[in-house]
Amino acid sequence: MSRREKFIDGCRKGIPITFGYVPMGIGYAAIAIKAGMTPLQTVSMSVLVYAGAGQIIAASMLLSGATAMAIILTNFVVNLRYFVMSTCVLNQVEESNTPLNILAAHVTVDESFAMFSLSEDSNIWIYLGIAIIAWLSWILGAGIGVVVLDLLPVIVTNSFNISLYALFVAILIPSIKESKQIALLVLITAVLNVVLGQFLGNWSLIVSTLVGAAIGMYIVDDEYILGGDA
Repeated sequence: MSRREKFIDGCRKGIPITFGYVPMGIGYAAIAIKAGMTPLQTVSMSVLVYAGAGQIIAASMLLSGATAMAIILTNFVVNLRYFVMSTCVLNQVEESNTPLNILAAHVTVDESFAMFSLSEDSNIWIYLGIAIIAWLSWILGAGIGVVVLDLLPVIVTNSFNISLYALFVAILIPSIKESKQIALLVLITAVLNVVLGQFLGNWSLIVSTLVGAAIGMYIVDDEYILGGDA
């Protein structure tokens, strides 16, 4: 197939992601607007940052009055996984170059990475098709959100605030089902966040995440991390 055909094929493979990303983008926009961000800032963040859960966390922290440094450090910790994902993708893809690698790194998120990992074709244009269609759907969701939120009843717009929790539940449940050690680690980190929140405020998320990661190094089996049975 030509590059164009491979890109279109990748877009087709990424379509299932869009069904989740559009409503999630609307949910992010609801929180961002409520936190005081302008429509332009809300959509621009989706274009320039594009971090999914990281964006929702940033907007939620802004809403709660967190400092810029706390928001930046929290997102840095939460999004460290993208370094690993981008490295894996760039080590796997074929027919790539530096500009394409930069674009691929920018649009790498959990869902596009997972979808590409299941693909038999490791061409860069396949990956870009998957990742860009997901990126555009997130931007579309944010755009729809800033336009329609004023037209929706308050009870509906407030319901979008649970987007962050729904997203993390969707990410965590499969791992918790597969490993009791992961379940224990999630519980420990959650308790740490609640307890430390009484003393550290918005910084508790950063500290509890780092402490949880350190504990995970000792209680989670290497075989599970490497893809084997826990």
